[in-house]
Amino acid sequence: MSKSNTKEEIQTLCNKLEESTKLKRNGKCIKFSNYINNTNITIDSWKFLDFDYGKEKINLPIQARGLFTLNNKSIIIRGYDKFFNVDEKVITKEENLKSNTVGPYDVTLKENGCIIFIGGLETGEIVVCSKHSTGVRDESIRNHAIEGEIQLRKQLSDEKIKELSKFLYKYNLTAITELCDDEFEEHVLPYPKEKSGLYLHGLNYNTINFKTVPIQEVNEFAKKWNFKSIEYLSFNKYDELFQFLKKCAETGTYNQREVEGFVIRCKLSKNNDDFFFKYKFEEPYLLYRQFREVTKNLIDGIPIQSIRMKKNKFIVKKYLEFVEKLFQDQPDLKEEFSNGHGIIKVRQLFLNYLNETNGMNLLTIDAKLSEELKELNLEETTKYIIIPVATIGCGKTTVLKTLNSLFPDWIHFQNDDISNKSKLKLVDLTLKALDNYPVVLFDRNNSEIRERKQIFNSIIEKRNNYIDPMINLKYIGLNFITDEINNEELWNITYNRIKERGDNHQSIKINSNEKIAISVMKGFINRFKPIDDSKLPDSQFDYVINLTLKEPNSSLKNVKIIIDYTTKNIPDLIKIKPTDEEIDIKFQESLSYKPTFTKEFSNKSSSSTTPQKKKEPTYFGISLQQKDVLKLVNRNENHKQLQNLKNQNLIQDEFHITLAHITDAYKSKKKENKKKWKNILKILGVGDGAEGKNILNFKSNIKLQQILIDYDKLICIKAKILSIQKENEEKEEPIELIPLNEYLHVTIGCFPPIKPFYSNETLKLVYKDETDLDSLKPDGIYKFKKEREEEKEEEKEEEKEETIEVINFDLNDEIEFKNQSLFAFY
Repeated sequence: MSKSNTKEEIQTLCNKLEESTKLKRNGKCIKFSNYINNTNITIDSWKFLDFDYGKEKINLPIQARGLFTLNNKSIIIRGYDKFFNVDEKVITKEENLKSNTVGPYDVTLKENGCIIFIGGLETGEIVVCSKHSTGVRDESIRNHAIEGEIQLRKQLSDEKIKELSKFLYKYNLTAITELCDDEFEEHVLPYPKEKSGLYLHGLNYNTINFKTVPIQEVNEFAKKWNFKSIEYLSFNKYDELFQFLKKCAETGTYNQREVEGFVIRCKLSKNNDDFFFKYKFEEPYLLYRQFREVTKNLIDGIPIQSIRMKKNKFIVKKYLEFVEKLFQDQPDLKEEFSNGHGIIKVRQLFLNYLNETNGMNLLTIDAKLSEELKELNLEETTKYIIIPVATIGCGKTTVLKTLNSLFPDWIHFQNDDISNKSKLKLVDLTLKALDNYPVVLFDRNNSEIRERKQIFNSIIEKRNNYIDPMINLKYIGLNFITDEINNEELWNITYNRIKERGDNHQSIKINSNEKIAISVMKGFINRFKPIDDSKLPDSQFDYVINLTLKEPNSSLKNVKIIIDYTTKNIPDLIKIKPTDEEIDIKFQESLSYKPTFTKEFSNKSSSSTTPQKKKEPTYFGISLQQKDVLKLVNRNENHKQLQNLKNQNLIQDEFHITLAHITDAYKSKKKENKKKWKNILKILGVGDGAEGKNILNFKSNIKLQQILIDYDKLICIKAKILSIQKENEEKEEPIELIPLNEYLHVTIGCFPPIKPFYSNETLKLVYKDETDLDSLKPDGIYKFKKEREEEKEEEKEEEKEETIEVINFDLNDEIEFKNQSLFAFY
């Protein structure tokens, strides 16, 4: 295999990558360009979404996880091809590894830090990158690439760094290192000061196909250039390798040291290409990560009895009780933990409290407690909530009704059967039912991330009102819309089904009012966000079952997929698997179901003869694509406040600009507000809206102007409307619409207990003295004193300053968003 590619081959690769940036999903590439540190040379970073790697149906132009190019002519940095855990993919199933790979199998310890790539230019400049970024992003905050360069300059003189750069350039190599330094950033495993630094674990050739230097030579290179070396072992035979791996997994240690696992380097037997896979220890690292996540929940104010514990509940509960008291006694530790430090220290204090030395012993304690409770007949009972993620017309109700018929002790609740006036909503009914039933079929579309987040949060808040704490809840997600289908196919399939169904539905009456039905359906598809169980809220699903829509009789197929998956993976749920004949009979019964309840779109009563007043929306807004807004915000991705928002999963699930809110019309002291609101209603329309977001027949061109970071409160963006136009078949009509919201903005995320509406307060502080609302503040950090509306003399306190940082956008062509949809929210 060649150790370099021609300029034409690299150009072709970059063209393919550029084309991939235009995709909406399934292989979409994200491009980021920045200056190499201390130079005026720009390089391009290319990255794909993690879950697109390793999929047979997605043909990526390159499999590198970490890729930087210069002028579309050369690869400067080339990471590993993404490698997978044993049994994670078909190719890493044990039987396939045994038949498709050859030794020697070089086993290296999996260090626990952040990846740092190092490359060189012909002129001697060193190139230091994190996985997808290089250069200065925001000098006031943590930057992995810059920290990697700082560490490199500690171990080598400027002259040696220049030599290293030229060496890497000459031999077309990227040095792959791991920065392990708890003072900079903590992970799961501790690194004392003497073991901190850059660990060299790879030298990759900068080629399109993955080719890497043998580990023996990597360690020789590390010694020569003063990197920390990683330990490795070598096995010639596959069976010897796995005997070793499984022995270490019993204790989660190697040489009496806790390690996260191993990376195994070998060759593919068919073509002798380099091939990596990993063997990660499930425990105690899942336990350690769970400690970290539940501590965040505790800091967020969730009571211990309401915190979700996926596994090892006895020891996790004991840990939480310890941490709750620890944080009361030492509030500084709580503050430290909130900022991503002290994670290992808190865990170690807990181990010391129990007189234990490692996590495997904690698991032993948990198992013992569990066994004792079983002997006393106090063991936990597991119950399940089955939650579909779909849009209208995916067949979810037919599927769930069939399951309910096949398994009568699985209770089925339809959101469409619950009156808007009902005091008990779907979550309440679900939790009440779980007191008597093992499974609840939670029949709602749940198409938005916001809705799934709401389900999980509501269950956490309310579960103790309805069910015994010893009941263990597990969530099963039914993923109706997978990567196999695009939006056009989704619309064609679901529209045809709804058309065929006619008015046989509680709320979607396509024969009676096709215009409203189509509007509601399109709204669901536009807002749909697929399940991503790699992050919250979807990571709270214990199981995700991928279904199909493409087959002619997909609903019947999906019933069988669910039963097959459940029988195999959750055997306590289905004691006797029904036959195909039994499934077919119950499915046909479900198809003949006709609803007896009608759920109105508006608040008009069908039984009343008196004309009802039309329901007014709660607010009007302009929807923005989350990916487009985040692309702008992520130019400052290393800013500490943004990092904290991300780490605590506080980024908004969707972005919009609020034009007008009903409270500003009827509760404001400004009399003209009511008039403005009525004018907006007249222009945009009112009434006959389904609950939630309703897409309107209007588009807007908007501009995002400045990021405002209100320290420890929120991040928002100042916005400006350029135009609003009504969509017609023949032409677009511009309209004059005066927003009720004085300070237009997009809220990116808020720190509890701050709510999104506080963004108005932030903008008011910054721009209250400006006569021109389009004026922009220069970049900088500002101090404001917030005025109090009322303050008695005897209660007067020293006013606290509010710190707000203003960051301008530089590239005007990237901050204008055209044809953004207007919506009304009921």
